[in-house]
Amino acid sequence: MWTGRQTLGEIEGAISKLRRDEGQLDSALASATGQAERLRHDRGEAFRELARVKLDEMAAGRLVRNLDAAEQRAVQILESRRLRLEAVNAQRQAAIVEVEQAEADRNEAAAAVERALEAVDEIRAKAEERVRGTVPWADARKTFEAGDGIARESESKAKQSESELAAKKKPYDNDRLFAYLWANGYGTSRYAGGNFARYVDGLMADYIGFREARSSYHMLTEIPLRLREHANLQRKSADELSGRLASIERQAMVEAGIEPKERVLAEARHKLAAADATAEKKRNLLRDLETQRSALVDGTGDTAYTQALSTIASADAQDDIGTLYREAQRTKTPTDDMIVRRVAGLDERLEKLEQETGGLRKTAQDLAARRTEVERVRERFRSSGYDHPNATFRNDGEIGVILGQILEGAVRSGILWDLLRGGFGTRPSRGRPDFGSPTFPFPFPMPGGGREGARGGEWREPGTRGGWTGGGGSSGGGGGGGDSSGGDDGFSTGGSF
Repeated sequence: MWTGRQTLGEIEGAISKLRRDEGQLDSALASATGQAERLRHDRGEAFRELARVKLDEMAAGRLVRNLDAAEQRAVQILESRRLRLEAVNAQRQAAIVEVEQAEADRNEAAAAVERALEAVDEIRAKAEERVRGTVPWADARKTFEAGDGIARESESKAKQSESELAAKKKPYDNDRLFAYLWANGYGTSRYAGGNFARYVDGLMADYIGFREARSSYHMLTEIPLRLREHANLQRKSADELSGRLASIERQAMVEAGIEPKERVLAEARHKLAAADATAEKKRNLLRDLETQRSALVDGTGDTAYTQALSTIASADAQDDIGTLYREAQRTKTPTDDMIVRRVAGLDERLEKLEQETGGLRKTAQDLAARRTEVERVRERFRSSGYDHPNATFRNDGEIGVILGQILEGAVRSGILWDLLRGGFGTRPSRGRPDFGSPTFPFPFPMPGGGREGARGGEWREPGTRGGWTGGGGSSGGGGGGGDSSGGDDGFSTGGSF
């Protein structure tokens, strides 16, 4: 079983592997591009040689100059592109190293939080075991449970009354005459009708028996309000009793020596927040570089590359070149036949190389798309709070297999997200999860429910505190009690990415 931190590390490891594969493709693309440039130069040289063989000195000189000028323009463009791609790749590789180091630092900071949390949890469990045998705690617990029971019962009655109100009101609301008189406050100080309206409304009220119905309707609508008011008072009283119980529990934790451990945990959380911010900043810089790299790798989106190929194609399309080549093919002169065969061979190699380069570009684009998908899963993972120190993933074997298949391109990342959400759980705490709550809540909440609970990645904020919702246990201080089977990420388990 993996922890949330370990699972995040595995996801980030897969992203790093995809980036390394992209780097290897960059090298292959650079090599193929360089080879194509050399082949085009050799092809141009062959045409220049053919011109010298087949044409007179003046015509040959003019054609050679045209070819030289076209090749020079193309070489300059391609060289500029190559240098830009090399610069971006070098910056990207340096940024990758920085991101991986920042993520390693963040991982170590998260491990320090886990260790500090474990030390706090251990003392809490010892304090709970010790205080349970004391009379003040037993009395406070008994009093709280009685008050909490009354509050729950009051809340249940209020909720039931509120849910029944709509059905009970319906006959009155559907009576248009009654609804009119009620809305205008007939029979109360709110009523503002003139003499004639008052006379007509009085006749209408007598006709439908409004005065008796108004009394019944008023009582009907007031009962849920009074019940809710009573329930709120009972809950407030129960919360006060909960606070007294929490104070006794907090004192027991202080006597057990929890305060130094809490300071260590607070410091570890601040370091984790700083490491998290640094890693995110470096990831943003890397994203910018990867956007630039993608534009250069994709030849269709690179105007410089397109311009260079157009320049070469325009030079080849000149009538003089076409005529020269056809004439050389028709004659039986050994010298020009040899040059023609050389050009044909170069054309064949260039075509094959262009196909290979296109395949490399497509593979690079596919790798970038897969990496982007896994990066999105990572962001969902973190925003859902799945990297919480007490998070666990019982299906680590399946997750590992799917990560491997994503690296191979066999599956897409939606399956990974479903596995993560389905396997998410929480490590049970040593003692009662709400021990010492709510006056002194547990250091930071699990993702998800509870009246005080946090949503998603809120736990990473050093200042967040809230009800403890991990691992069950009976209700005590009035804190959490949420479902620990899945993160509160705004998605229902089982959906697709």
